[in-house]
Amino acid sequence: MSRGKLQPRAAFRAPSIALALAAILVLPHAARGEVHVEGNPTAVRITTSSDSIGDVLSALDIAFDVRHRSAIDLDAPAGPIYAGPIERVIARLLDGFNYVVKKSQGTTEIIVLGRHGEVAIPAPAPKPSTGLLSRWR
Repeated sequence: MSRGKLQPRAAFRAPSIALALAAILVLPHAARGEVHVEGNPTAVRITTSSDSIGDVLSALDIAFDVRHRSAIDLDAPAGPIYAGPIERVIARLLDGFNYVVKKSQGTTEIIVLGRHGEVAIPAPAPKPSTGLLSRWR
């Protein structure tokens, strides 16, 4: 084989590698879905594709005056469509979770405590007092 025949292959190799790297970097982002929020708090419509519950709550944070916090990861998949008043949408989205919703001056705050059926971690019991008064009992 002569060197002339190897050079065209080498010329095609660099663009092929660049194209493969670009595909690897772009595909994970393309596979991730998007959350679309339409309407107002009295009539909201949310459509998702392969998004997590946390992603949907984050989209609500942006679209409306909603704030959310969670004690657990909200990486479970969300349903494809939610529609109705925002209270009903939140209830359907967080079905299976223990959560609290607080509304104050147009702001909705959502606190997710955990999943239904999970055992809560109790607070540590207070230590018995060893002071002078505890000896007089």
